[in-house]
Amino acid sequence: MLSNPDEIYRLLIDANPWWENGKVPGEYTHEYRRRDFYVLRNEIDARPITAVGGPRQVGKTTLLYQLVEHLVQSGVEPSRVLFVSFDLPGLTGASDSPLNDCLNVYSDRVLAKPWRKLPGKVYIFLDEVTKVENWHRDLKGWYDLRYPIKFHISSSSISELKAGSSASLTGRISTHLLLTWKFVDVVMYLTGDSEWSNTGLRLRDSFESAVERGDPRPLEAKLRSVEATTIRGRASLRSILDRYLLTDGFPELVDTRDLHRAAARLREYLDLTIANDLSRVYQIRTPGLFYDLLGLLARESGHLISYRGLSQLLHVEERTVIDYLGHLESVFLLSQAQFYSESRAKRIRRQRKIIVSNPGLQNALLGRVDRRTLTDPSQCGQLAEAVVQDHAKRLVYCLNPGPEPQAFYWRDPHDREVDVVVKIHEKPIPIEVKYRTDPRRDLGGMTAFLDVHPTSPFGLVVSRDLLELRDRVIFVPLSHFLLIA
Repeated sequence: MLSNPDEIYRLLIDANPWWENGKVPGEYTHEYRRRDFYVLRNEIDARPITAVGGPRQVGKTTLLYQLVEHLVQSGVEPSRVLFVSFDLPGLTGASDSPLNDCLNVYSDRVLAKPWRKLPGKVYIFLDEVTKVENWHRDLKGWYDLRYPIKFHISSSSISELKAGSSASLTGRISTHLLLTWKFVDVVMYLTGDSEWSNTGLRLRDSFESAVERGDPRPLEAKLRSVEATTIRGRASLRSILDRYLLTDGFPELVDTRDLHRAAARLREYLDLTIANDLSRVYQIRTPGLFYDLLGLLARESGHLISYRGLSQLLHVEERTVIDYLGHLESVFLLSQAQFYSESRAKRIRRQRKIIVSNPGLQNALLGRVDRRTLTDPSQCGQLAEAVVQDHAKRLVYCLNPGPEPQAFYWRDPHDREVDVVVKIHEKPIPIEVKYRTDPRRDLGGMTAFLDVHPTSPFGLVVSRDLLELRDRVIFVPLSHFLLIA
């Protein structure tokens, strides 16, 4: 039952200032538009519920406000755009069914018409919707009434989004994964040059064409053309890449040069994620175990792990370790890579590789958000592998749209290894990370993989600076590989 409609109405008025002045405050939207904005803008009238899911502090709320601004500036009557954040102070105190009550108060007091009699569409944005109990059932009910409503929702808990979608919203929801800014987003923002996006998209098209045709030569030529046109920007690219390896692409940290502040903010992010998005969702009574586990994994990021070994180090049951790893993966604090094989049984039997895929968080966990980190070859190599694995998964997501992009690793009986393997259009692409002076050394794993997997069109060796084609292997600078994704 509605608890306090007057208070709900007051909260909605405060949260939707465009109803009064026709403008979305600039501090809500910010000027820069990441690539994801354009994707969602183009789907803004699509029938399914649009869900934006991803970890904290990556810009989900800002992205929703930018879509609100686009609608208002495009001529949609401002009162037909509703934004509700279920982080709003006082909302849960004003209602025991906040989603339903907000929509009913909005209909009664703002639209002043029953939903069924509304001419034209209404756009409703529900931020952090999974904090509402039974949100998926309520949303299903509204969706199935077929009122002229387009819903956009967001959540910092992909686990809760998935659970709710599978429980009540199958076929009714389209999920868009939002992570920290890609490298190309940071480059565009810091240089003020949107042409970098077009450069990256042209590289991606060449990459996809090379995979489909089984011929890496046009991709190498395109990479060389980019190399030639970006000579002036190369120093800038290297500087931005160094910063990216230290703090990653958290929007609020992109501008900062104060690494002490960045380190403190990254640790706060970890604390919030563990306290709010893990302990709350999974009802964990020992959150300190997450910190212990993350600390161990940050030091061993990029290596194979043993569940039994971790359980012995942490003095907990092996099942607990497996559960906690799954929980940490669900909030994007780490990534688990399976052994690459066409046989699912082989993938399951083999050890997994664990990667703390966000270099900023990895550095924060190890106390190395410091420029001295960039002078240590082993630490730089570890961070480069994390960024490559992360962007490789994003590339898979772009070229093979699906709910869970995967990246694998590969190792043969002689311990020859490939760091990352992704499947693009059903073809395996091996990727080795050799972020060092001479990346041509120790390519036994790449050679062995290409011999064993003849359907693989070519391999990539991600280097510090080298751009070269050797037989079926392209050596590509890290900055250029990240632009492709």
